[in-house]
Amino acid sequence: RGLGFDVAGEDSRLGSDWRALRAATCAAFYPQIAKVDRPPKEYTEGIAGAVEKQAEARKLRYFVLTDSASDNIVDYQPQGWRSREDSMRAFLHPSSLLFKEANYTCPYVVYSSKQAQEARDDKPARLNLSEASEASVFALLLFGGRLRLDMQQNEVSVDSWIAFSGGSTTVVALVEKLRAEIDVLLLRKVESPRLSLGTTPVARAVATLISTD
Repeated sequence: RGLGFDVAGEDSRLGSDWRALRAATCAAFYPQIAKVDRPPKEYTEGIAGAVEKQAEARKLRYFVLTDSASDNIVDYQPQGWRSREDSMRAFLHPSSLLFKEANYTCPYVVYSSKQAQEARDDKPARLNLSEASEASVFALLLFGGRLRLDMQQNEVSVDSWIAFSGGSTTVVALVEKLRAEIDVLLLRKVESPRLSLGTTPVARAVATLISTD
């Protein structure tokens, strides 16, 4: 409600929508994003032929940008994909609700904090991620960093770190145009705090994208 959306009126369609909450969380904590690296697909023989086996949560690997790469994310000038030196492996904290999760519709998770765990006995040092939540594709595209198009790989990336297939010049142009309109809308909100945003075409377009993500 403080953002200008009347949850008691027309905007209530997103008031209890978990997708809206997921997008808001993703936008708020960006660039605290971890990439989910799935293991190679495995198959088992069935009556109708080979059937893909469900991946185990313990076989998923998570990677985050290093502190130096994350601190320079705004000034980073993409000359290509980021190197392996820009990322490091991380682990979900056992208390996380996603600790035993094996299936993600979006291969990225957003986290609120990270802690370095010192080596103990026979256990090596590791980086733990706390309060993790699955990210939103449209939230990353609309509220994330700089967009970059790779025509050869047919991918669109955010800060040369987050990548999605199916990218095209038209998609990137439309997303960038919508992002520019969102910035204008937010500036209007700053100038007029009582301004209601829910009925504007831009807000409705964003709501539609988020609710169908």
